[in-house]
Amino acid sequence: MAHRKYDNPRRGTLGFVRTRPLRPPTRQDVLALGGIVAGPYGTPGYEHAKPGPPMLLRPESGRKARSAEVSGQLTAANPIKRQPITITHREDAFGAGAFWDHYTTRSTTGRQTDISHHRKVTATLEASGVRNRGQYTGALPGRRPSRTTGPGSGLLLITGGNYGLESETPRNRDHVAADGALKRHGRRVRHEADLLKQAQLTGRPVLGICGGSWRVLESYGGSTRGVKPKTHQTKKMPYLTTKGVVARVASTHGLDVTPGSMLSGAFRDDQQATPSQVNTAHWAVAEEASPGHLKGVPTIGRNKQPLLTISARGGTRNDPPYLKKTEKVPDRSVEAFETRHGAPVMGIQWHPEAYGTGFEASHTQANRRLLDWMAQAGDAYEARRGMTQQFKAALDPRRSLPPRMQDNRALAVARRNAQRGLHHGEEAAIEARHDLADEFSRRVGARRLTPRYLVGNQALQLVRRNAKL
Repeated sequence: MAHRKYDNPRRGTLGFVRTRPLRPPTRQDVLALGGIVAGPYGTPGYEHAKPGPPMLLRPESGRKARSAEVSGQLTAANPIKRQPITITHREDAFGAGAFWDHYTTRSTTGRQTDISHHRKVTATLEASGVRNRGQYTGALPGRRPSRTTGPGSGLLLITGGNYGLESETPRNRDHVAADGALKRHGRRVRHEADLLKQAQLTGRPVLGICGGSWRVLESYGGSTRGVKPKTHQTKKMPYLTTKGVVARVASTHGLDVTPGSMLSGAFRDDQQATPSQVNTAHWAVAEEASPGHLKGVPTIGRNKQPLLTISARGGTRNDPPYLKKTEKVPDRSVEAFETRHGAPVMGIQWHPEAYGTGFEASHTQANRRLLDWMAQAGDAYEARRGMTQQFKAALDPRRSLPPRMQDNRALAVARRNAQRGLHHGEEAAIEARHDLADEFSRRVGARRLTPRYLVGNQALQLVRRNAKL
């Protein structure tokens, strides 16, 4: 039996009285008192104590049909637009590498491409045939790419280059920037790091190809490990012939895609088969700390799931391919990785843009489908951004504020400065907060923040004056 303490009528003494044990209220108790019992999914009003027919849910088939109807209406009213692919600019001496990026991406996907470059760089594109005989000398298909120092729109595509990560183990001296290339490479690294950080914060899809995948890996804390000669290197880099098609000269090796991965669903030919061979032209691979776990990549959740997971491995005749590797890791190195937390982010070591006329049909189809799959993720990203902007434009911010704050000028300054800080670096955000504090103090006044009995206190005024000094 439960007990409840009470005061005895006689002064100075205490006693206890027995009470009935408490029990949780039942469904019938709630209904008898005129309450409402929650229905499926916690929806209120599903069953009432008052007489009358119950408010039944639509059957499952009806819910699916209604959902499809509403989805179709929203899609028709807000069609997803086909977006260009934004490619980060690789600043080589003449722009031949960047020309390859845009020409092959446009030819493979049928989409327009735009350039995102460092603010101190003049983005130039020049066909390799201008300086090399027997190669393409024409122009890009489609319109001239737009140039921006910002993030651009659609899928963010980061391509490779001739230089590796500073964290690469061991460093390959043939792929370390020097002299004039050191400055150019440094600008590119900083610009891509900023874009990748922004993409992670905004949920933007990212695809890293070959050396570009290492930049994606680095943005998640990962690093690379060098491989032995004659494993993943190529005898000759692919190029554009005089007819504008990719020369079939790159070396190849085997590929084993992880079942159930994002890559396994996107990298398929018209017969839903995944190619078992890909081209190869790299001297390093993503490093593993232990089998299946990329070194330096953080984990999340109770189950310690890594932010990046391995989605494919490549095989060569000389496996294991690693340089100075003593830990027990799989013989076949990492060929692709991805994340399923948030927006699609993928890094692959081979060049899907280098498949076209003259290659096996299944390989061309699968690589084109992979690029288009990621580009469609970029379309969805921009559609989501557009809907968010429309929602913000339609929603009056005054409705979300208490009436007493709607005309508060200090709050208006705070919002303006916060918005200003979003478009600049950390230093600008800090400066905006300082401006906000000054503006708030000026508009609100110290007297309003001081208790009434301290308003005229001379000691407090002296302390404040000294603090300002």
